[in-house]
Amino acid sequence: MAITATEARKRLFPLIEEVNNDQQVVEILSKGGTAFLVPEEQWRRIQETLFLMSDPQVANRLRKSVAQAEAGLAQERELIDPDT
Repeated sequence: MAITATEARKRLFPLIEEVNNDQQVVEILSKGGTAFLVPEEQWRRIQETLFLMSDPQVANRLRKSVAQAEAGLAQERELIDPDT
């Protein structure tokens, strides 16, 4: 969904609730540029991904692991501590 900055300002608090309930990003358009209102859970996932991908070694290991899983080479393992 895309709305103007004026509309976002008018209904900011209901818009925040709507974004979090629907897990939907809202694009806010203005003459000064575009911004996005993102659900908290999604924002945290984005931040975690950016953190992990900022380390080239970690990023490379993740890419290799994904490629192995997509090729059917992944092995299921039990968690050491299933409560964490």
